[in-house]
Amino acid sequence: MNATMSTMPQSRAAASPAAPSDATRLIWIAATALLAGVASTLLGVGGGVIMVPLLSTFAGVPIKRAASSSLAVITVVAVVGLVAQEFRAPQEILYEVAAMLAVTALVGAYIGRWLNRVLPERVFRLAFSALLVFSALKLAGLVPLASAHIEFGVSSAHGLAVLALLGIGLFAGITTSLFGVGGGIVVVPALAIAFDRFTGEGFRAATATSLAMILPVSVFGTWLHWRAKNIEGAIVKTMAPIAALAAVGGVFLKQVMPVHALQMIFAALMLLASVQIVWLAIKRKDSAA
Repeated sequence: MNATMSTMPQSRAAASPAAPSDATRLIWIAATALLAGVASTLLGVGGGVIMVPLLSTFAGVPIKRAASSSLAVITVVAVVGLVAQEFRAPQEILYEVAAMLAVTALVGAYIGRWLNRVLPERVFRLAFSALLVFSALKLAGLVPLASAHIEFGVSSAHGLAVLALLGIGLFAGITTSLFGVGGGIVVVPALAIAFDRFTGEGFRAATATSLAMILPVSVFGTWLHWRAKNIEGAIVKTMAPIAALAAVGGVFLKQVMPVHALQMIFAALMLLASVQIVWLAIKRKDSAA
């Protein structure tokens, strides 16, 4: 019996994954910041869909701290990215559109919290994952369905456009709160599918406008996590400068990259997001066990 008991801690230790060394952890944090910074401004996404799985899987950062810390990094990236965008291609940022999206995204975040308590999470995850896969295939041109584009401009002068934008922002906020993926992963393809203004070469404007929407949402979310003391300051201090420099590169890279290539990369990111939604559910289940 004593021999059995003495071997139990050893077998458990052997079964548990080894924590990364300080050097390995730092390398993964820096690489994650570089990749997320480029992706944020190149594609108009927050970068959380990249940062959270990489930080938690390879850098040994707990999921909740990875999510909250990545939000703080996104805030810095969004500020730097918008400044670079104003310098390189200011006409691509539609601030009025971004404001309408941001307002309902904040409301949607609270609705998402409520839905998370009253509705079965598994059903939502499966449905949203399927929606992301469908949208990715459509964005890549692999689903030959007619688009219900709104042909006139996207401004407060057009009631239908306003309703569509408010709805997109609301849905983005809800999914962000429910699944932990940034609103940009919803907003960019929704704009491209719904509005003629954001199709073809206008896809770049969709990514730039999405980045403008992300800024106030990420600032608010960072403040909430800072109050709750969920943000790991050391990670943010390491990642923010790297991600900020990479964000500038992403803005300039977007201007020279063919639109079709941008759409294909974004489609791949959406597929990654659908996998992440399922992955986070498994991680949470393992943590609760």
